[in-house]
Amino acid sequence: IIIYARLIRLSWIKIKRDRFLLGLPFIGGLIRTVNSARLARVLSILTDSGVTLVDALGIGVQVIRNIPIKRAVQDGITALREGGRLHRALSTSGHFPPLLVHMISVGEESGELEKMLERAATHHERELNTMITAATSLLEPLLILVMGSIVLFIVLAILLPIFEMNQLVGL
Repeated sequence: IIIYARLIRLSWIKIKRDRFLLGLPFIGGLIRTVNSARLARVLSILTDSGVTLVDALGIGVQVIRNIPIKRAVQDGITALREGGRLHRALSTSGHFPPLLVHMISVGEESGELEKMLERAATHHERELNTMITAATSLLEPLLILVMGSIVLFIVLAILLPIFEMNQLVGL
């Protein structure tokens, strides 16, 4: 644990860890959903308050904890400054859910980006709650099995010496 705590301070190890976590089946989707929901919520609030999209993205990038996703948003900021579209920059990274990219695209085309970001944030938060509920419902039987094994081990550790003593007395 101490070695891991020291190694994780190195930026290249953080990047490798974050890429590895994004590649995991359930955890990668969970990380993408969490970061997408956070980003959409922050962008929605800031753009609704009158902050420009570039400035809102600069602030929103601070709520993202995964380095590859953070870099994708920073690439989006660069693309916006060069006159590009945000949805194109986010879709090329592959780190954002297609629904978020599509809703940003529709919001950019219709001029109601803040409303679309609000809807995307709400959707991703609901999806996140569903994923967490599913994960906890899958973990409950596993925890029961682990606790049962621990209790079985303790009972056997107590009873086996007693049975051996009974056999020695019977001889």
